Amino acid sequence: MIAVTLTPFTRGDLPTLAGWLAAPHVARYWPRPAGLAEVTEHYGPAIDGDNPTALLLIRAAGRAVGLIQWYLVRDYPEWARTLRPCQVDTATGAGLDYLIGEADALRQGIGSAAITACAARCFAVPGVNQVAAAPQQANIGSWRALERAGFTRRWFGRLDTDDPADAGPAFVYALDRPPSVSPGVPPEHNV
Repeated sequence: MIAVTLTPFTRGDLPTLAGWLAAPHVARYWPRPAGLAEVTEHYGPAIDGDNPTALLLIRAAGRAVGLIQWYLVRDYPEWARTLRPCQVDTATGAGLDYLIGEADALRQGIGSAAITACAARCFAVPGVNQVAAAPQQANIGSWRALERAGFTRRWFGRLDTDDPADAGPAFVYALDRPPSVSPGVPPEHNV
């Protein structure tokens, strides 16, 4: 698997994120605000620690190539309600969203490497026993990256949500805490 690093997103990264969100290969599946002002308003609170979502920059070969964010599902009651019928542990689960913003970084294993690294971070949090993601069915690269990272498909259909990013048929994938991963121990110390 390709080596990636995940570093905290900063406000200085927001112009890059705005560019990624405007890219056709991203905008198709991630219909979020794409202008810098809208991106700053939407993502700034998470960067500042005023929102429970952790935003991480995906770096590969020394450059920023994407975003991965994770959160405790229970911190978002509406999303927890949406995922409850999809075989997701909404009490002890973490959710992931991710994008590869640089088109030349697609189909290189970066997504699955980032998902694997982020899942390890999630499992280092005490009480997190599952990590889940809900890609659109048409986003083949996304759900294949989850499969390469060890996630299994738990559900398919239309999610009961008003979020435009979740419109259309979706899959829900999850990865349960591996027995060898101790909760609350940094990932590099787990066997």
